[in-house]
Amino acid sequence: MKSKEGRPILTYVIIAASALVMLHEAILPASATSLLYDEYALNPSYVTHGMRIISIVSYMFLHADWVHLILDGFALWGVGTIMEREIGSAKFGIVFLASGVIAGLSHVVLNSGSTIALVGASGAVFGTLATIFLLSPFKKTTIFVAPLPAIMVGVLMVSVELASFVWASGTLAANDVQVIGFVTGAVLSFWIDAKQALKWLAIGAGVTIVIYLLGMYLGII
Repeated sequence: MKSKEGRPILTYVIIAASALVMLHEAILPASATSLLYDEYALNPSYVTHGMRIISIVSYMFLHADWVHLILDGFALWGVGTIMEREIGSAKFGIVFLASGVIAGLSHVVLNSGSTIALVGASGAVFGTLATIFLLSPFKKTTIFVAPLPAIMVGVLMVSVELASFVWASGTLAANDVQVIGFVTGAVLSFWIDAKQALKWLAIGAGVTIVIYLLGMYLGII
């Protein structure tokens, strides 16, 4: 896979847009904020009845609170800057948006009667994480103080993203969104570079099987 090595403009735009939305929420009275969430957060019951369809996209730019936004934004910065440079802004945008939308739609299907609103970019971020694991696991990155392989950055960002799920208050991201987002990103990795994705999927599966068998042998599992 040939690296694009461009500037990750789209990653910064998505983070900035989410921050501006959160700032807008902060200056609104509580009643107006409640209306904003009612209109643009992903409420499965609404979508099931053909209402608030735009929320399938808009929920990714809303967050439960500042902690949720900071952790989500940090995770997106960590993985987005790597993959946008690697595959280009257009393909990165497709992976991000498709992962978030498909994860959101799946959440609606699995929770069709729920009235609990869903917010956050977890599904989209996990989709991007999947592309790191399958396309660029050992690409050297310099987004932190010391150079790190992309797979280590990915593992760190998984931890950050899971923390945003645990610590966010109010409306929460659901773990089914994270799983489905990751699977969507993995599938799209084959669209971007099937040979590379298959190679690292086979290696990852092999390592997982070896660890599992070793755990069984040692009585850990």
